[in-house]
Amino acid sequence: MNVGNGTTTSMANPIQTTVFTTTESPHVFASSERLLLGVVLAVTGNLLISVAMNIQKYSHNQLIESGGSYVKSLTWWGGLILMILGEVGNFSAYGFAPASLVAPLGTTTVIANAIIAFVFLKEQVRHRDVLGVALAIIGAFLLVNFSTKSDTMLTSNEIIKNLKQWPFLVYLIIEVGVFVLVLYLHHTYDFAKVVTILLQVAILGSLTVISAKAVSSMLTLSFRGLNQMTHPIFYVMLLVMIATAVGQVKFLNQAMALYDTTVVVPTNFVFFTMSAILSGIVFYQEFYGMVFLEIFMFLFGAVLSFGGVYMITGGRKEKDPQATSEESQELLPRFPTVTESVLRIQPEDVMTTRIFTDSDDHINMPLHVT
Repeated sequence: MNVGNGTTTSMANPIQTTVFTTTESPHVFASSERLLLGVVLAVTGNLLISVAMNIQKYSHNQLIESGGSYVKSLTWWGGLILMILGEVGNFSAYGFAPASLVAPLGTTTVIANAIIAFVFLKEQVRHRDVLGVALAIIGAFLLVNFSTKSDTMLTSNEIIKNLKQWPFLVYLIIEVGVFVLVLYLHHTYDFAKVVTILLQVAILGSLTVISAKAVSSMLTLSFRGLNQMTHPIFYVMLLVMIATAVGQVKFLNQAMALYDTTVVVPTNFVFFTMSAILSGIVFYQEFYGMVFLEIFMFLFGAVLSFGGVYMITGGRKEKDPQATSEESQELLPRFPTVTESVLRIQPEDVMTTRIFTDSDDHINMPLHVT
C-alpha cells in the first residue's frame, strides 16, 4: 500500500522501499561505463568523419570528370550527413570521457583514412604507413587503458566553481597573453610561421575543449532529468565554444594556404592534443589522483599517437593544382575535431582561394577547432 510520504509498504514484507522524487540527482553511470561510452562515441564519431570525408572525396572526383556541381550530388550530401553525425558523436564523447582522452582519439580518423586509401582508392601502402598505423593503435590503447577513471559530468554550479579557481585563472591569463603576443608579431612584423599560426589554433582549441565538455556535460545531465539549460553559464560556454571554433577555422585555413598539408596536419594534431590535455588537467583536474606510472604511460601513449600521425601523413607529395583527375585520386589524410567540418570559410581573398584550388577535397577543412 502507498503511504503519503512517498514510501511503499507491503503487508507480506514489512521492508520499506524509498521512491526517489524528481528532485534527486539522476542515475549516474559508473566511471568505467561512462569512460567506455565516451571512448565508443569518440571512436565511432571519428570513423564516421573519416568515411564521410572519403565519400565526399569520391563525389568530387566524379564531378571533376562530369563537370557537375557538388551541391546537386546525393553522394556528397550523404557524406555531409555522415560528417554531421560523426561530429555529434565526437561532441557527445566529451560528456562521458575526459577531454584529455577524447582529443588524442582523433588518430582514429587518420588510421581510417590510411586504410580506406589502400582498400578503396587503391593507394600504394608505404612502410611508414604500416608503422604509423601500428604506433597510432598502440598509442590509442595506452591512452584508453591509462586515462583517468574519475571523470565526472559537471553541473553548472561546478563549472562556475572551476572557472573561479586560481590555477585556471593563471592558465587563462598566460594563454591570452601568448595569443595576443603571437597575433601582434604576426600582424606587425609579418611573422607568419606555421608554428605560430597553429599555436593560435591550439590556444583557441583549448578553450573549445573546455567549453565543449562543459556544454556536453550540461546537455547530458539535462536530458537525464537534471535541467542545466536554465543557467546562464550554459549559454556563455556555448557562445565560447562557437566563437573559438570559428577562430580556429580562420587560422587553420591560413596555415593550409601557406604551408603543405603534410606539415600542417601532424603539427596541428600535436599542438591541439597537447592543449586539450593541458586544459583537461587545469580545468577538470583530470590527472588528480593518478599515480606516476599511469601519467607516464598515458603521456607515452600520446607521444606514440603523435609519431603515428607523423608517419602516416608525412612524406606525401602535395597535389599539383594542374594535376589530372587520375592524379587527384590521392587521399589527403586529415583529422577533424569538435564542430570542425560543419563550418566553412568562403574564399574571400587570395589566401583562402588557394585552399580551394589546391585541393578538390576543400569542403571540410581539418580543424581542431575547429
